[in-house]
Amino acid sequence: MVRVMKNTNTIKRITKNAIMLAMLCVIGMFSIPLGDNIKVSLQLLMVFIIGLTVSTFYDGIIITGLYLLIGLFIPVYAGFNAGVTPTFGFVISFVVITPILYFLNKLPIKNQFLRMSIACVVSLIICYFIGALFLALYLHFDIQKALLIAVVPYIPFDIAKIIIAVLVVSLLPKKLVE
Repeated sequence: MVRVMKNTNTIKRITKNAIMLAMLCVIGMFSIPLGDNIKVSLQLLMVFIIGLTVSTFYDGIIITGLYLLIGLFIPVYAGFNAGVTPTFGFVISFVVITPILYFLNKLPIKNQFLRMSIACVVSLIICYFIGALFLALYLHFDIQKALLIAVVPYIPFDIAKIIIAVLVVSLLPKKLVE
C-alpha cells in the first residue's frame, strides 16, 4: 500500500512538472511589443509561479533546464525565438532562480505574501544580473549599458509579474502548491 502511494505521488509530481513545462513553453513564446525594442514576455511570470509551487528544488531546475534545452532547437523563447540570442542569459538565469525561489519560499515567515514577494524580488535581482551580464558579454557592452537596455525598461512590468505570481500562487489549492 505504501509503495502504491509513493508511485501515485511520483506520477502526480511528474505530471505537474510536465504541465508547468508545457505552460512555460507556450506562455514564454508570446511577447507584447511596447515600443522601440521593448517587448514584455510572460516567461518570468511563469518562472515565478514554477519556483513557488514545485515540490522539490530539483523540479524547478528540471523544468527550466528542459525549457532552456528545448528552446535551443524549437522556438519557445519570447518572440518565437530559438537558440542563443543576446537575451539568452535571462533563460539561463531561470535555471538558477527556481531553486532560490523554492528555498526562499520555505523561510519561516508566516505572512505568505511577504515570503513569496521576498523570494521573487531576490530572484528577480539575480535574474537581472545574469541576463545583463550575458548581454554585455554577447554584445561587447559595458554592464551599465546592458542594464539600461535589458533591465531598467522592464522593472515596472516585472514588479507587476511578481504581484500577479504571488496572487495566483496564493489562490491555488494547497495540493498544487505542496
